[in-house]
Amino acid sequence: MNYMLKYSLACVVLVLALASCRKEPNYPDEPQISFKRIEQVSHDALGIEKDSLFLIVKFQDGDGNLGLRPLVKNPQTDIDSQTPFNEGSIYENNFIIKVLRARPDVNNPGELNFEELQFPDGLNLNGRFPRISNDDREEPLEGEIRLALEITNENEFYYAVGDIIKFEVFIYDRTTPVPNKSNVIVSEPITLFTE
Repeated sequence: MNYMLKYSLACVVLVLALASCRKEPNYPDEPQISFKRIEQVSHDALGIEKDSLFLIVKFQDGDGNLGLRPLVKNPQTDIDSQTPFNEGSIYENNFIIKVLRARPDVNNPGELNFEELQFPDGLNLNGRFPRISNDDREEPLEGEIRLALEITNENEFYYAVGDIIKFEVFIYDRTTPVPNKSNVIVSEPITLFTE
């Protein structure tokens, strides 16, 4: 038993020594993101083409204030529903997406230009991703945000079979009074409704 305690204690000391040697990363307070991948599953639902997309973005943030809780009806009860994150604010959503659709380049046959797809007022793919950390402690964080999107060809004004699109993305943190904006990234292109 003494033998076991002696070596167990040595292992615990070694683990603590190695853990204390680990240096915390030094990231800026403004979030930094990079494109990781898009996962795509195409299927036909009663004659309507559907793509289930998962957009995966890597992040790093120096103070760890990423993510927002869902909006609540009574904003006084939750800071994530108050100004500047309140409903209707430009910071209501913290994951901002533009859809870029390929069009033939009239000046260079065989080449493509990507143009922003214009939605009617009030429609977009923006969203709120949840808090990454459950406390308000300032600490560096890194990881991935995985956003699920459903795209259909129900309204041909938006998407058609064979459209080539990519996404332009940035995120906001919870800094007040003005949230920090991350860098802007662009995903790899995908062809819709083809799998």
